[in-house]
Amino acid sequence: MSFDKKGFHKILRVFPTLERDERLDLVQQLEQSAQGNIDFIMMMVLSTSLASLGLLADSTAVVIGAMLVAPLMGPLVAAGHALVQANLSLFRRSMGVAGIGLGIGFAASLIFGALNPGFEPTLEIEARGTPDLLDLGIAFFSGMTAAYATGRSNVMTTLAGVAIAAALVPPLAVVGIALTHGSPLISGNAAILLITNLVAIILGAALVFRMLKVHVSRHGAGMPTWVRRITMLLFLSLALLIAPLLIHMIEGRRTGQNRPLEYQVAPQVRQAVKQYINSWPEVELITQGRNSVEPEAGITIILLSGKNLSPEFEEGLIKVVHKARGDEPVVRIFPVLAARQRAPANQGVKK
Repeated sequence: MSFDKKGFHKILRVFPTLERDERLDLVQQLEQSAQGNIDFIMMMVLSTSLASLGLLADSTAVVIGAMLVAPLMGPLVAAGHALVQANLSLFRRSMGVAGIGLGIGFAASLIFGALNPGFEPTLEIEARGTPDLLDLGIAFFSGMTAAYATGRSNVMTTLAGVAIAAALVPPLAVVGIALTHGSPLISGNAAILLITNLVAIILGAALVFRMLKVHVSRHGAGMPTWVRRITMLLFLSLALLIAPLLIHMIEGRRTGQNRPLEYQVAPQVRQAVKQYINSWPEVELITQGRNSVEPEAGITIILLSGKNLSPEFEEGLIKVVHKARGDEPVVRIFPVLAARQRAPANQGVKK
């Protein structure tokens, strides 16, 4: 045990020690980050609105912009600092402000989801619906980086990159958007990602502040009971989250990349194609989609049929797609001939 303590203290010596003025500036900055004022509220509304629109539009640039302006990182880093400082007042205020931000973001995402009927899960949304252990590592190191950059003014410019790495607002927006469109699985997985980020960032920030020696020296006395309980609760939460994250990681390694070669077609097109094919009993729809590699390639429809498709069928299907789309995209139809069932061996044999 003594060896472990000595080794830990050797590691701590590598980290710089904050001077008294730097500690005062740090506390002042974190106190300001834990203020749930009108600026914080407005930035939460605006950042979640940007994230929701970016997710619905499948725009990576807009989602990244929402990450940059989201103010949630501040109170989470302040909560990590409050743990090592045993500052119950700051911890309560930080968590309260974070809770307000989460509530505002969730409400905004519900509104944008309700205002966009016919929602189709985009790649940006689906990316937040499959969290794994890598996301846990990203969140933990993001919290460490944010705490270090906050404590060391000469590297403050890196906070923008941390905000992008530790995505907090996009998964929050996905929770609300997916709920309004009957996708509880995506919503639940996005909630797992969000909670993972919140817990890991607080713990990562607390670890770095401890290494920067901004903790309170208690002269042999242990940390207050509330600090031990909160820390145990955070680690217990991580332990419970590891199971679904590990399952998602194993499933992802088994199934491969989740970015498809085909985008989904619009709901009205999909429904029109299904209705048309239902009127042809010998034809079965396998898939339909838009090529994500070559957008100008139009719409691809793959069918299963017991015989070659007639020109009449193909012309009718193309007209249905054009009418549902309101334009005339290229429609490529690929029939797959179903194998004929073989007759039993005892049939057709004359005795």
